[in-house]
Amino acid sequence: MDQDRFAHLFTGNFMLNALELESVRHEIEARTTAINQLELQIGVLMAEREKYQTLLSPLRRNLLPTEILGEIFSFSTQFVAESNSSASYQLNTLCRVCKAWRAAALVKPALWATVGWLCVDAPENLDVGKVGVWLSRSGKVKKSLRIVGDHGAEGSAACPLSPSELRSLLVEGPPLDDFSLSCTYAECLEAVFSGIQSSSTKSQSCDSMSSLHLEMEWASSMSFGRVCHILDRFPTLRTLSLTLPDYYDFVQENQLPESLPFGNLTTLSLAYDWPGALVLGILRNCAGLETLSLDTRGSLRSNNTSYPHNLSILLPKVRTLQLKEVDLSSRATDILRHLRVPSLHTLDIGFYTFARFDLDDYNMTNISSDIASLIDDGPNRTTNLQHLRFESLAITSQGLHSILSALPTLTHLTLEKLESDSRLFRIAQTLGTKKLLPQLKTFEMHGASELFKFNYADVYDFLKRRKEGVTEESPDYLEEAVLTVPKERTYLWRDGFDCPSYHASEIAKDGVRLTIAAV
Repeated sequence: MDQDRFAHLFTGNFMLNALELESVRHEIEARTTAINQLELQIGVLMAEREKYQTLLSPLRRNLLPTEILGEIFSFSTQFVAESNSSASYQLNTLCRVCKAWRAAALVKPALWATVGWLCVDAPENLDVGKVGVWLSRSGKVKKSLRIVGDHGAEGSAACPLSPSELRSLLVEGPPLDDFSLSCTYAECLEAVFSGIQSSSTKSQSCDSMSSLHLEMEWASSMSFGRVCHILDRFPTLRTLSLTLPDYYDFVQENQLPESLPFGNLTTLSLAYDWPGALVLGILRNCAGLETLSLDTRGSLRSNNTSYPHNLSILLPKVRTLQLKEVDLSSRATDILRHLRVPSLHTLDIGFYTFARFDLDDYNMTNISSDIASLIDDGPNRTTNLQHLRFESLAITSQGLHSILSALPTLTHLTLEKLESDSRLFRIAQTLGTKKLLPQLKTFEMHGASELFKFNYADVYDFLKRRKEGVTEESPDYLEEAVLTVPKERTYLWRDGFDCPSYHASEIAKDGVRLTIAAV
C-alpha cells in the first residue's frame, strides 16, 4: 500500500470517493492475509518450541534422582496390584520406556520383590527360570511369591507347576518371606515340598519363610496329612493360610484329621466347608496363636453327629478372632461355644447374606448365645472383649440388643451393611435395666441396608442421649462416632435440622467427634 497516497485522509475528515473506498478495502484485506500467515507461522514456531522444551525436562537432563523415580514406580505398581491387575506387567511396561527408566527400576529392589498371583493353566508349564531372575533383582528385600496352578480338565495328570523345578527354586533360589501356592490336587503340593523335607537338604526358603498360603481343591486324608507334616520343616513360619479341600471329597466317616504341627504359629487362616468339630480337631496344637481367621465360604456344612461335639480348644494367646462368610442357616457360629480364648480383644464376624422371608429368622438368638458363651462363667472365659465388628448382619432390634447387652466390656463397635431397623437406637435406654455398652468409646456404622426402613436420625439421638444426665457415678466414655450414609438417604438427617454438619457441631459440644460421610 502506498501510504503517502492516503496520508491526507488520516489528517482530516474527508469524504472518500468510490475508487478510494475500494483501495482502502484492498489494503485491509492484504493486511488481514498477512496477519493470518504470521499467526500460522507463530503457531508452528510455538509447537516447535514446546517440542524442543521437552528435551529439557528433568527426566531428559537426569535431574530427577533415580530414587525418586523408583518411588514413583513403586506407587504406580502398588496401585495396579490393589486393582487386581498385573503389577509385573506394569513394571515391564515402565522398563520399556527408556534406558533411564529401566535403570531406575533396577536400582529399586523392592519393585522386584513380589511375583503376585502368577496363574498357570495346563498344558502350559511354569517358567521357573524367569521367576528366579525376577526375584534375584530384589537383593535383600523380603520376597513374596504367589503361584496358582490349574490342571484344567478333571483327571489331568500333568501338573502345570513343574514340581521338580519349583522345588529347586525353593531350595536353591533366593530366600522367600511370603509364599503362596495353589493347585487342583494336594498331591501336587506334596510333590513340591517332598524334596526339601530331608534334613540333608538345606533350603534357603524354608529357613527364611514367615508366611505361607496353601490352597487345594481335591485331596485324600493321606495326602492332606502328608502336606501338613511336611510343613513342620519351616522353622520360621509364623503365618499360615490354608484353603482346605472339599469336605465330601476328602473325609471319610468318623475320621478326624490329626492336629496341625504348628505350635510356633501366631496367625492362622482356614477356609473350609468342614463341620466345626473337624476344624476344632486341627487346632489342638496351635496354642501360640494370636490371630485366628475362619472362613466358611458361605457353605452349607454338614453337622454329622458321629463327630464329637464336646471338644474344647484352649487358645490362650488369641487376641483377634475372625469368622468370614458365615451362613446363618448352618449355625457356623456355634464353633464359638468350643473355643476358650481368655485374651480375646477383637471379634470380627462377616455374614453371607441370603433371602429370608419369615421375620422370626432375623431374631438370631442362637448367635447371641454363641457369642455369650465366650464370656460365660467358667475357666478360661473371655474377660476383656473390646472390639466387636459385624458385617452384613441381618437381625431384629431385639436380637441385636441381646448380643450387645451381653458384652459390657466393649469399647469399640463397628456395624457394616447392617440389615435391621433403627428401633434399637431409639429405645436402647429402655430395653433393659442396665445401660447398653457402658464402656463404649468408638462407634462406627457404615451403609445400613435398605432391607428395613432405617432412620439415621435415631442413631444421632442415641449418641446425644448417652451424654445426657452424665454424673461422676454414671459416666459415659463415648469419644468418637463415624457414620457412612448413602447419598440418597442424606435427607433423613434433615428431620428438624439443617444438614448433617449440624449434628456434628451439636454433638461436639458434648465432647464427641462425629464424622458423617456420604457414599
